[in-house]
Amino acid sequence: ATAHSTAAFPEGSLSLLLWMFRALLLLLAQDALSLQIAVRPLAPATLSRSPAVHAQFGGGEKPKGLSRDSEPEEFFKTNMDAMSDEEKLKSPVVWIGLSILVLPFIAGVIALEFSK
Repeated sequence: ATAHSTAAFPEGSLSLLLWMFRALLLLLAQDALSLQIAVRPLAPATLSRSPAVHAQFGGGEKPKGLSRDSEPEEFFKTNMDAMSDEEKLKSPVVWIGLSILVLPFIAGVIALEFSK
């Protein structure tokens, strides 16, 4: 036996393994080389020089923005809008929402402290 022989592989299986590895590389290289990139000419850039579109749905008056003066007296209000801050804090929805925001950070700090 020579000094370079390996105990893991019998004498003939190492050359067979090398032959299979070379065949696999050849197959992979053949597939990679057979790929062709489709090149097509780019369409010429068309510049749109059409005039701006003007909607003609009526007079030339511009719509007024919403302000405190023009706001209607009746508007959509939820039940939470009508509640005072004390009543809002008594609602379980508020506590669930706050816990969804805060608890993951507390759990992260605890996990970081125990990982040390």
